[in-house]
Amino acid sequence: MSLSNKGKGVLRPTLLSAAIAASVSTSVGAYAQETEALEEVTVTGIRTSVLGSLEAKRAADVVADVVDAGALSSLPDQSIADALGRLPGVTTVRSNGQSSQLNIRGMNGDFLQTTLNGREQASTSGYTESTRWISFDQYPAELINQAAVYKSPKASHIEGGVAGSVELKTANPLDADKEHSFNANVRMSFNDAADEVGADEFGQRVALSYMGKFMDDKVGVALGYSNLEQPNSFVKSRTGADAQIGYEQGTDYDGDGSADALPRAFQWQSGNGIDTRNGYLASVVFQPTDNFKAQLDYFKSEFERSDTRHGITVGGLGNTGAYTLSDTEVNSGVVTDGTVNITDPKTIYDSSPWFEARSEDQSTQADSDSIGLNLDWNFGDRHTLAVDYSYSEGTKTRKDQIVSMHAYDLTTDGAGNLETWEEAAGQSFVYSLNGDGIPSGAFAGVDFSDLDTMRLSRYEEYPHEYTDEVEAFKVDYKFDLEWGAIASVEAGLRVSERTFDAERGAFLYGSRDGQFNGYCADNLSDIDCMPQQLDGYVAVESTNGLPQLVVTDMDALASSIFGAGNYEGKKVFSQDWTFVESGAVSEEVSAYYLMANIDTEIGNIPVTGNFGVRVVETDVKSSGIQNVGAGNGIEITDDVGVTSDSYDHVEYGPEYTDTLPSLNLTFELSEQDYIRFAAAKVMGRPPVGQLKGGAGSWNSVNSGGDTEYNVWTKGSPYLDPFRANQFDLAYEHYFEDGGALTAALFWKDIESLVEKQYIYLYDQTDRSALFESLGIEIPVGLEAGAFETFVNNDKGGYIRGIELAGTKTFDQLPGVFSGLGMTASYSYTESETEVNGGSLFSQNLPLPGLSENVWSTTVFWDIGSFSSHLNVRYRDEFILNMPIPGSFTPAEAQPYTTVDAQVSYAFDNGIDVIFSANNLTDEADVQSYGVDGSLGEYTEFGRQFYLGLNYSY
Repeated sequence: MSLSNKGKGVLRPTLLSAAIAASVSTSVGAYAQETEALEEVTVTGIRTSVLGSLEAKRAADVVADVVDAGALSSLPDQSIADALGRLPGVTTVRSNGQSSQLNIRGMNGDFLQTTLNGREQASTSGYTESTRWISFDQYPAELINQAAVYKSPKASHIEGGVAGSVELKTANPLDADKEHSFNANVRMSFNDAADEVGADEFGQRVALSYMGKFMDDKVGVALGYSNLEQPNSFVKSRTGADAQIGYEQGTDYDGDGSADALPRAFQWQSGNGIDTRNGYLASVVFQPTDNFKAQLDYFKSEFERSDTRHGITVGGLGNTGAYTLSDTEVNSGVVTDGTVNITDPKTIYDSSPWFEARSEDQSTQADSDSIGLNLDWNFGDRHTLAVDYSYSEGTKTRKDQIVSMHAYDLTTDGAGNLETWEEAAGQSFVYSLNGDGIPSGAFAGVDFSDLDTMRLSRYEEYPHEYTDEVEAFKVDYKFDLEWGAIASVEAGLRVSERTFDAERGAFLYGSRDGQFNGYCADNLSDIDCMPQQLDGYVAVESTNGLPQLVVTDMDALASSIFGAGNYEGKKVFSQDWTFVESGAVSEEVSAYYLMANIDTEIGNIPVTGNFGVRVVETDVKSSGIQNVGAGNGIEITDDVGVTSDSYDHVEYGPEYTDTLPSLNLTFELSEQDYIRFAAAKVMGRPPVGQLKGGAGSWNSVNSGGDTEYNVWTKGSPYLDPFRANQFDLAYEHYFEDGGALTAALFWKDIESLVEKQYIYLYDQTDRSALFESLGIEIPVGLEAGAFETFVNNDKGGYIRGIELAGTKTFDQLPGVFSGLGMTASYSYTESETEVNGGSLFSQNLPLPGLSENVWSTTVFWDIGSFSSHLNVRYRDEFILNMPIPGSFTPAEAQPYTTVDAQVSYAFDNGIDVIFSANNLTDEADVQSYGVDGSLGEYTEFGRQFYLGLNYSY
């Protein structure tokens, strides 16, 4: 048995966009101050969205890039992340083959602020920990009218965007051209790789919307619905499994005097499932007079991802003294080929290799609700008062269910009852790496599809639930005046309460490295530990050509073994992380701002912009469970009935104030040429998981034979926010016939970053003093040991770069070629900031999310009713934090290029026919685990094709 080698028209905007295409200039007002009317240029097709985005950028009073409603509906995007990822300095991070997280100017989602209609949004992106960054695939592109990336802030913006802020906007139905309008969008999808892993190749996208004006245009109603059902599938391989990641580098295998890199583990996996997303939007606007408007907005998104996986895992290769490794071949310091022979299968606590067939259910459910009420008064000709209330809630759950199956030598009595068992003897494994692509593997002494020898060895379930609630109230006041250079003054306040909560649990049965009589690593069930039969609950499938048993219904199998409902995740002291990783972080924020808007001239050069200051008061509190030592806590009983007095409830945290000045200036050198300058101090609060106050412990024996008491924490609420000073300088030239050339320089000075530190002082007296200073009591009979936590480091520094962008239409070309156009952007970013390299990298690493070179190019062609475009995007390698529970292990994502395309034809009856394709080159996600050119993680997702109709009335 072996695993194979494998290398790496006139478009009518859909939904709410159709009836409001003419309102782009109106909605830009949310981002910019008014400018003089420009000469009207009639354009069709993709040009409408491209040129509309440029006009919104031109009118902005901050350094910004905008994607208007036309672009969101015309590009082949299932979420707004792809559309935003084409902007200068903006890149995406793919999850399950889809763009989910944004990186801006070399900084990841931890440094972003995202709002919907100016309101802070709850997060649904948590996978192994609570997060504050937004999962953009939660937002259907069809329900968003306009999106902007603010790269420089102004005082009225909500704080938090160290890298930048993303503003999403839905439509005002009173701005629609028609009294009543209706849009329908239906697209069928096809994934060309789904069938290879047993997934359904076909899916669908359906979107419906209605906009109407009533009572002599005093009441407007907008309703929208978007449904997505499409396969998510992948083929993956990695040199890692569970906590064993990367390469062991302690042995010289080729005799050259240098240690060689040996994989610690292998996984081959196939994944299949269905993404189902339902998005709902409703807006009601009441504007009885020109001086008063009330608007109620509601947005809801439900995103279910069924995600089942199966494959083969080889674990324990890092324990090099517990098996024989022969037939090795070393290339460039890496053991690329070898034969593993298990010498003794009866070992405990993962101390020798093991081979297993594994099935997983990593399905997630993400639900988001947002509601907001805005009241806007204009009075006395010069006064504007706006009052806004908002509430946003997000919930993310993950199943995290794992079934491991091993080959056993079994002995039964005359009645067929199992008497003795141990892992099958004589198992061996031959592997051959294939660069950073999928390696080959062959097994002997084990048949992963043989029900006579294969049994369930371990059952695991680690339920995750993360919730986020944001409630806010704000008041904004604007006074128009003619006071020299000051055109108006704005002031306001915002108070908010935000609570992140997490619930973790575990159910464990059996042993990952296999059982034998007398050994079972974990058992939280009410039955005895032994290998369990699989008959009736498995089928034979294959991963990369190797047949293996796959559990067809993990819940049914668990119910047959443990009884229905008896395998739910529990909080238990034997796995005290289930207590420590649960808990909440709350933030109460009061913010005040004062800002002046500028409209003047210097010489003959018009100058506009704003300057102001925002004062932010933050009260952070973390609540959870800490291990305070035996006898020092209160009696707490876990979910299996064990009572302990080693733990206590804690709630603590700081209060701090930030003063954030900002300046934005735009110099209009001519009708086509602008220079922008911006300066600001910005702040963003640390990742939520690093603010938790819970703490756990473990014991270890030092070289002197003494037992040490070691403490680990999820973080500390006393971590300082990310704070930075930043400057922007931009030049923009706009062509009279449409298009632009822009260039921008930016520089950020970051004070400090957060990193994980393992502190173990050499002298025992020093360790005791450290624990005493931290308020940690050492249990009687133990000595102070290590302390592991997150801290603010002194590795701040600059992030600087340049962004270039250009858009050109070629109207001057003859005939059909006059419909050609192109838009392109390039950004270069560098930084001296560093974070700890973690377990895979001994050296310090660049800031997560930083790609030095990023570019995007779109070529579009409109010929009458026919429209087409092709987009190519590229980003350099960058550091990302792998989603590993309880860890922030960094990996290096390798460069990738994605290609998307779309063609459409518009008929006169309101129907458009559209064909689009995503990931045309089937670009894989490739990650390095610290050894250049060798497999870390390699994942392919396949190409996605869409064929559909738009209808507008």
